[in-house]
Amino acid sequence: MANLTKNPDIKTILLDIAKEEKTHIGEFQALLLIFDPQQKQELGEGAEEVEEELSK
Repeated sequence: MANLTKNPDIKTILLDIAKEEKTHIGEFQALLLIFDPQQKQELGEGAEEVEEELSK
């Protein structure tokens, strides 16, 4: 959305919101790693799938 607007103020706010959402993802991921023993394995498998797809 930030790239669609010509208003620099709106763009600044939207980019800031996007950055905050990255932090929220990190918070959720930290909780999953602490409380879900399967999460670490799933992260590894997901990373392998991405690498496989990108190497095609």
